[in-house]
Amino acid sequence: MSSRRRFLFAVGVAAASTLALTACGLLGPNRGADGQVTETTVVGSTTMLVGDCFTFVDGSNLTEVTLTPCTEKHSYIVIGKGELDAATVDSAGGVQNAVSVACADAFTAFKETVAEGTKPTQEFIVATEDRDGKQVTLYSCVATDAPAA
Repeated sequence: MSSRRRFLFAVGVAAASTLALTACGLLGPNRGADGQVTETTVVGSTTMLVGDCFTFVDGSNLTEVTLTPCTEKHSYIVIGKGELDAATVDSAGGVQNAVSVACADAFTAFKETVAEGTKPTQEFIVATEDRDGKQVTLYSCVATDAPAA
C-alpha cells in the first residue's frame, strides 16, 4: 500500500523560532505534567515536540502552527523529530529520501495505533540551519490525525 507523502518546507528557521518566543514567552506553550499542550497557542512550526497536535496557520508559509490539546479539533500530530547532517542527506540521495527513511518507523508505529478504517498520511516539516558553517537539516515527522471526538 502506498502512502501519500508531502514535504512541508518551513522557511526561515530563525524567524520561526523568534516568532515562537514572542508569541508564547520564553517558556513556550503551557503544558501539563504529561507534557501535552493544555491551551491553544500559536508557535513556530519547527519548535513543536513529539506528540503535539496542530493545524497550520493560514498564510504563514508553514512557519506557524496552532498547537491545540489533542482532545480538541486539529489536523496533524507530530510523530517524530530529528536532524540530519549533510553527509547523511547526501548518502541517502537527497533530503526527501533521508527524511523518508528517518520517519519510516515512526509512521509505521503510528498507523498501528489509529482506529480501524483510518488511513493517515505521512508528511514532513523540513528546515535547514547553519551550525558553525555546516548545514543541518531539521525535520518533524507528522501525520494526519483523525478529528477529536
